[in-house]
Amino acid sequence: MTATLLFIHGRSQASPPEMVGDDAALATYVAAKRRNWLAGLGRGLTHAGLPPVNDAVFPFYGNDFRQRIEDHERRGGRRPELELGDPDEGTHQKLLETKSAALDDALRAYGFDASRQLGYLDPEMGAEAADVEALELGWNDLLRVRVLRSGLQFLARKTGTPATIIEEFLTDVAYYLELPQMRESVLQIVERALRAALPNGGDIVVVGHSLGSIVAYDLLTRLPAEYRVRLLVTAGSPLGFPVVQKNLLGHVAGQPVAIPGPVPGIRAGWLNAYDEHDFVALIHPLAGTFTSSVTGQLRDERTLNQAANPHSIADYLSDPDVAAPIGRAVQ
Repeated sequence: MTATLLFIHGRSQASPPEMVGDDAALATYVAAKRRNWLAGLGRGLTHAGLPPVNDAVFPFYGNDFRQRIEDHERRGGRRPELELGDPDEGTHQKLLETKSAALDDALRAYGFDASRQLGYLDPEMGAEAADVEALELGWNDLLRVRVLRSGLQFLARKTGTPATIIEEFLTDVAYYLELPQMRESVLQIVERALRAALPNGGDIVVVGHSLGSIVAYDLLTRLPAEYRVRLLVTAGSPLGFPVVQKNLLGHVAGQPVAIPGPVPGIRAGWLNAYDEHDFVALIHPLAGTFTSSVTGQLRDERTLNQAANPHSIADYLSDPDVAAPIGRAVQ
């Protein structure tokens, strides 16, 4: 019996604003997104000598995600900008802390040396940075801002991704992790689409890309028992970031981060694909960072995506070593 393929997209997928309220235009837009995923998978399956997969459930939360951010800011919520100085108590402080922690995770993974980087422009400030950690400083501290800004530029040079794109990604991750209503809304959209396709449950293969891989993990922690996961695939995933791991649903503070129970307890029940030039997946591999009693339950697969966009989901899925396990699990 075939399984149903569930695609979970990432951030920055909202439609053009003029499509909001135009159901037909929006449906066409979403269908094109789904076809792009299926086309990439189809190329990978062809290279692997396997038949194509012609359909998938593609929950679309992009517009809702964008709207909720806009609503948050319209109601007076402040964006977690690194330069804004002392944060308000509560939500804004949490957003800033999570965003800064994610940036710090990325910089540590790349061996960022704040004193050396700042020393190129300001030797005195570089010497000061050598004696203090950026995240230990006050939010309004000039040195802290310079360190984080220098870190963004460092990541941009290392990955070839504009610093503005990196910061937008970090901001959206912070919004998802720290605004419970936003996370719940995204998960409900995904769950409703799955229930509409399989009202009585059934076997599924879950593929999450970018932020969608975090959504996929969260989904599996609360997935009803009637939905049986044959395979979890994450691509271009930020699940290696320590700040992401400690904020996953179902994770208990102070405990190791576990592979979700619904992931098959077999070798490569979870396949994680990463490209070394994909800044979202720069903390890799994932194997060894999630606990499991099954050897090889989580396996990493390095891909070589096109240099122009190493984060492309179509490129990830067109790799036969990623596509083949999906095709076999579905068929």
